[in-house]
Amino acid sequence: MKHLDELQQDNHQHVYFDENETKLSDLLLPLWHARKLIIGVTLGATVIGGVGSMILSKYKSEGFFQFGGAIPLQKKIKDPRDGREIDPPTGIAISDYKRYAAAFHSAERFAEYTQEDKLTNAPEVINLRKTFASREGISARIEPIYSFTKLDAKELGGGSKDSDSNVIGLRINYASASPEGAQKAVGLLGTYAMDTIVYLIYSDALRFKHAEMNTKITELENDIISSNEKQEQYKRKGNSLKQIITRYPDSANQATRQVVTVTEESARYLSPVAQLMSSEVEFAEASEAILKAKREQQQYKLLREYYDRVKVLLDSTKSGETILRGLEPIKHAVFKDKNMEDEAIRQVFNKLTIDNQSALNLYLDKSRFIAGPSLPENRTERLSLVLLLSALLGLLAAGCFVFVRNWLKKNSMQIEG
Repeated sequence: MKHLDELQQDNHQHVYFDENETKLSDLLLPLWHARKLIIGVTLGATVIGGVGSMILSKYKSEGFFQFGGAIPLQKKIKDPRDGREIDPPTGIAISDYKRYAAAFHSAERFAEYTQEDKLTNAPEVINLRKTFASREGISARIEPIYSFTKLDAKELGGGSKDSDSNVIGLRINYASASPEGAQKAVGLLGTYAMDTIVYLIYSDALRFKHAEMNTKITELENDIISSNEKQEQYKRKGNSLKQIITRYPDSANQATRQVVTVTEESARYLSPVAQLMSSEVEFAEASEAILKAKREQQQYKLLREYYDRVKVLLDSTKSGETILRGLEPIKHAVFKDKNMEDEAIRQVFNKLTIDNQSALNLYLDKSRFIAGPSLPENRTERLSLVLLLSALLGLLAAGCFVFVRNWLKKNSMQIEG
């Protein structure tokens, strides 16, 4: 009896194994019969994936554009500790940077810049124009770099000064179908951002200067009128005092004492001679004030002529670099027929020369790429990985198709039977 039970158990296990082998063969047999189809689909998917990778995958270039000093251009400041003159903090204050970034992130400003430099039909410009029009925009391509971040504060401890949060540069990246195209696009974005910053600074500052010159000239004219009135007043006072001294000659022989402070009330108690001397001193001071005001007025008139021509340049271009490089020729045109032996004229000429040279040095020489734009060697997606994934997906898709087709065939035969 025990032997019979063991025999039956062995038969059940044999049947079980036969069923498993049958099921496995049922799975593998359709795949084997459709092996040509599976191989073809897999190869096709691999080829399509490879071609798609060649077309769609891009080369990514990166660069670091530094700001070479304090922007906008600033004069040296005094150290509060010892009074020495020191350079202002490098970079752009956050409030100013947000205003500049709002401008160079806009598609309209980019269109103005490319039209000005006649780059409208350049391939990299066409691709960048699409980037500006996208939802993400250009903000992910141009990122600010701060001199002191929250992580720095955490690592170094202690608080930070306002100047520590200045933007000291830009991290720029761009992906294109060719390495050269990506590199050119990064370089273009760097010069474009700097050009926009320069344009905003000078379009504001130079227009303000143009309006300021007229105000200064008018103010100085009023100062000259006021000083002339004082001169007439001192002259009348001096004549009256001379008449008094003539009528009272003994007053000239009165002993004089050193006066520490003289006011309008106390001056009347001085001797007529002392009052006459005081009046003549005040007359001389008024004359000096008139000469000084006329000298300044002459200088401001020169500056107004200079800024009149600068305003014409501002109205004719949208390029910051064009404005900056055009200031020196305008300066020479204004001063070519002026008497350069006159110290007042020479002083204005030298001041403009220093300002223009400092601006060119800061905005166009020191502010530059110090890393990159890089020429990428590899694509953003590795071709070998794309081919492997494409082959796996093709194999999986072909296998699923074979199983579904075989299942439909069996079910249709059962329904017909």
